[in-house]
Amino acid sequence: MPVLRARQFPIAFDFARGEAAAVRGPDGVVRTLAPDLPRFDHDPDGTPRGLLVTEGEGVDGRDRAQLDPMMLPADMVEGDELAARATVYHAFVPLAASGTVDGISTAPREDFDAAIVWRAIYTRDAAATIDALLREDGHHLAIGTHAGFAESRDGFVRFRGRLWQLQASS
Repeated sequence: MPVLRARQFPIAFDFARGEAAAVRGPDGVVRTLAPDLPRFDHDPDGTPRGLLVTEGEGVDGRDRAQLDPMMLPADMVEGDELAARATVYHAFVPLAASGTVDGISTAPREDFDAAIVWRAIYTRDAAATIDALLREDGHHLAIGTHAGFAESRDGFVRFRGRLWQLQASS
């Protein structure tokens, strides 16, 4: 699975939410989306901020995203323990850091960009790890995985020209 940017998430994930929710669109206009539509948030000037996931109001109000397991190599899903080893990469801005209130991000762009967490996670269940990451409240900018555990150097993994901080394994 390549690293997917937020705009590519619809090809790899199923989305659900039991209620309508607000989001700022690429035209900078705040609108209310119908249930079960992913919320791709933007700055007022149209710059993307990623997939917005929040708790919601009612019992079924939480945004939910689930990976289509067909996006992963078969060995990673059905293989033995060695084949199932993977490194998952996730670029994310926690909800509090984005200044999001009622589905509208208020943090200035420079503050938003400074709050991006670039993390790498070793796992033996990539699909479950990705699903768990996408349940976190905030803005999801990119997510992906590759087979095997990437080499760690002082708690970081280099991938695609960037350092990703190694987090606790799952």
